[in-house]
Amino acid sequence: MTDLRTDDPIPDEKLDETPEEPAVQARARRRPSAVVSALALALIAAIACAGVFAYQLEHRRSLDTSRAEAVDTARTFAITLFTYSADTFDTYVDDVLSGATGSLADTFTETSSDLQATLVEAGATSTAQVLDIAAKSTAVDRVEVLVIIDQTASNATVTEPRQAVNAVVMTLEKQEDGRWLTSDVANPSSAQ
Repeated sequence: MTDLRTDDPIPDEKLDETPEEPAVQARARRRPSAVVSALALALIAAIACAGVFAYQLEHRRSLDTSRAEAVDTARTFAITLFTYSADTFDTYVDDVLSGATGSLADTFTETSSDLQATLVEAGATSTAQVLDIAAKSTAVDRVEVLVIIDQTASNATVTEPRQAVNAVVMTLEKQEDGRWLTSDVANPSSAQ
């Protein structure tokens, strides 16, 4: 049998090596911790970037939806606004006011009786169709739309109807109930 105990002194080299081993082990344990920390930071950054991109994508979709809804509404309202007849003026006023809001609704209400008198006296009629339409500027709840209208107008004094192509900028605002209403109709040169 061998005796594990020796009375031989431990050389200085071995004494010096023993304290280094725990330091090396501690460093080895810290490295995975640093790697894990770096991976965690990278994961957090990736999640944050994904959140920002998701927000931007949703905002873009909201703008696209707003633009499409407002352009459709502007197309319908332009035909309503520029198609009229002295014979059906009361219905015309109701139709215009149901698609108008703000200053446009106020102005139309104030001037509709004078407009009616003028149309009846002249025997005026007008039909309109939209030739082209595009969103000029878009926000989630407010869109400016450029509308090119082909309007044919006639009255009792003119034998041939007159045709004119007009451009207007319509400002549409989204209401709390989700409907888009027109708050302004302006000449493109004055709408800038």
